[in-house]
Amino acid sequence: MSEKLVDAWRARASKEYPVNLLRMKRPVRLTLLAALCHVRQTEITDSLVELFIQLVLKINTRAERKVERELGAELKKVRGKEAMLLRVAEAALAEPAGVVRRVIYPVVGGEKTLKALAAEAAANEARYKVRVRTVCDRRTRRTGGGCSSRC
Repeated sequence: MSEKLVDAWRARASKEYPVNLLRMKRPVRLTLLAALCHVRQTEITDSLVELFIQLVLKINTRAERKVERELGAELKKVRGKEAMLLRVAEAALAEPAGVVRRVIYPVVGGEKTLKALAAEAAANEARYKVRVRTVCDRRTRRTGGGCSSRC
């Protein structure tokens, strides 16, 4: 059945007064009402899906913001990390063709320190993802919603 035909039946049914619908022959009345109900059901379903998607995105965004605030405060507690990053960036910019071992290692305190920073950054990223997932799961359990793959 064509969509135009169903839309035409729906438009016709929505214009009619209930009394006029009752006066119509049964097959015509049922066809018009079926078209009206079908289109309305589709519209309502689409609206509910859209609301659900918006809810999931809102939950995910709030979870990410909360975790970023928590971890941001935690990361700032590490002393000297930002200054060390600044020294690394300055050394790399000063000698872009230089050997890492000769240019970067001396400003951070050696290879061991740089490895420790890399390991810490990797651990923080993993903790961030786990924490966002935990916050998201808690919120969705309360609301009965789902979580997107982003979370």
